[in-house]
Amino acid sequence: MRGRFLGLIVFPGAVEEVPDARHYVRSLLVRNGSPAIADDAELLACECVSNAIRFTRSGAGGGRVAVKLLGLDDALRVEILDEGGATSVPAPRGRPDSAEAESGRGLHLLDALAKEWGSLPYGPGALTWFTIART
Repeated sequence: MRGRFLGLIVFPGAVEEVPDARHYVRSLLVRNGSPAIADDAELLACECVSNAIRFTRSGAGGGRVAVKLLGLDDALRVEILDEGGATSVPAPRGRPDSAEAESGRGLHLLDALAKEWGSLPYGPGALTWFTIART
């Protein structure tokens, strides 16, 4: 995938690190002149990072997660690299059990807000990616 490299951050695979990932994505987009898509990019990156921490070895003691941003001609591409160990390919589940449910919405949000998204094997882990159209 060719694009203009905007930034990369690697951080420990702990829930406490998710706000730092959110802040990194937002500040990078604002600095690079894309504040209009920062809300969606921040939300979707947070969901993907949370899934990596929850469902892969990235969330095990000493695990890590990487977030990379690329500027494409008409979109932003965000890539999340985990350390593997998931037993299935990410796919939206049925609707969350209730409006108060605390999980089960992340991939539905990707379906709704991303221009496109996917996941593929990458070394021992997986690369989950999404694009957001520039407005």
